[in-house]
Amino acid sequence: MAKCPSYSPKRGSTFIDKGSVASFPLPPGALTGAMHITRTEMEQVMLKHWGVERVQGRVVAVDLKKKIVRTEDEEYQVANQIIDCSGPSMCLSNLLKQTKILWPVCTTWAYWDIVGNEPKKFFDAIRKRKWSWLRYDYRRVIPTEDRGWKPGQSTILTKIKDGMWTWQIPLYNQKLLSYGVVYRGQPVSSQEYLDITAKHISPNYTLKMRPLDESGIYNRMYVRNNFARSAAVPATMDYIMVSDAFCFADPIYSVGSGLAINKAIEVATVLNETGWSPEICKGYCEHYAHQLKGAVAGFQFWYDGKTIKDDAAAATVQDELLVGNAFQSSITYHYVHAAVSSDLSPRLYPADRFAVDWGDPKLEQASKTLTRAVRALIGVREGAKVEGWTFFKARPAMDGVLLAWKGGAKRPTLRLLVSKAGGKTPAFRTVGPLAVSYFLAEMSDSPKVVHGQAAGLVDQLAPRLSEYAEEWGVLVDKVTQN
Repeated sequence: MAKCPSYSPKRGSTFIDKGSVASFPLPPGALTGAMHITRTEMEQVMLKHWGVERVQGRVVAVDLKKKIVRTEDEEYQVANQIIDCSGPSMCLSNLLKQTKILWPVCTTWAYWDIVGNEPKKFFDAIRKRKWSWLRYDYRRVIPTEDRGWKPGQSTILTKIKDGMWTWQIPLYNQKLLSYGVVYRGQPVSSQEYLDITAKHISPNYTLKMRPLDESGIYNRMYVRNNFARSAAVPATMDYIMVSDAFCFADPIYSVGSGLAINKAIEVATVLNETGWSPEICKGYCEHYAHQLKGAVAGFQFWYDGKTIKDDAAAATVQDELLVGNAFQSSITYHYVHAAVSSDLSPRLYPADRFAVDWGDPKLEQASKTLTRAVRALIGVREGAKVEGWTFFKARPAMDGVLLAWKGGAKRPTLRLLVSKAGGKTPAFRTVGPLAVSYFLAEMSDSPKVVHGQAAGLVDQLAPRLSEYAEEWGVLVDKVTQN
């Protein structure tokens, strides 16, 4: 993929709103495969690599009972399920008359030449404009170091006003920029597009718009209406809709071809290993329902300005909204929710370092034993508080030992992950040979406040972590090897 002309490395996403910036890297393990690239080039590489012969034809009819797909030229008999990977054209959904509009949103976009790309200008603008900036690790771990983030290697999303935002996506090794305006309601005119984009160019870029002379695909302006759509049901025992053949909620929270490939691999693995069944179909539909619910909630927040409309956010508006913390809290939740939903299922791709099933009865006994061991190592008796937090359970996790701490009525539940230092994933704090990271199941307070609360807890635990580092290392090895 990296040899394709349109390839440009992708490290994550950057959200900007009301003087507030939130930067998110991609999940661990994804950096080697994440990219900005044109879909046509990516598909050509996959076809060549997999040795798949492509047969093109416009589908005109589907008979689910007989499991027949008809194109303008051919008729195909399917043995089991009809699998629809038609993307945003939503072939099967439209033929079955299942498609519904989720949200009346339109987009206008064009392409710009990147004349200059200087990260320093981005950070200088943050300081000069007194923007509030937080850089996150995956799953809301906030690194102590802000170095290394390259805004030009991320998708930059800027909210212009309620119901309107822009995207800036680099292509061709950061030489060409896809620059779009999304609006709830009617599409913006060509002149509105030019006015909005010129005013909101990310500070790191120096851009020159390409001539709109229709001389090529990058020399024209595009408009797409009502693109947020969904089918009624993602799968039955007769068909399976993969990724955006079922739904495409919004460019912020839908992850495009990456999600499509992940879901295609997941479906292929299931069909090859176990075959399709009512139970598997039910789980597939439930997963998509969960993902779609989160995406809809996410773009409702983005479009509607939930930071000032929700009662839950009202208490923080007066002292926090002006510096953007309420925005950062909300966008963090919705973005991470979408990123987690787009992963392959945990059985196939355990990307989440914090992934555990807290309700798994098979882990309950192991959890009790581990909890006793952890309590002895940290020297905290049952019910005692440390910096306002109460330790109540430990669980084995993918990268180490996970400690759950209750925060009380005004604090969310905090999960500390103790693992071996020196891994590829950034840690919140390093204590000798140990790395400590944190994750919150929800954010009821601003990121800066929560960050300080978590830091206080880690500071109090650090001496015990250091004193018993060898014992912690043995514990981490034991849980990660099982």
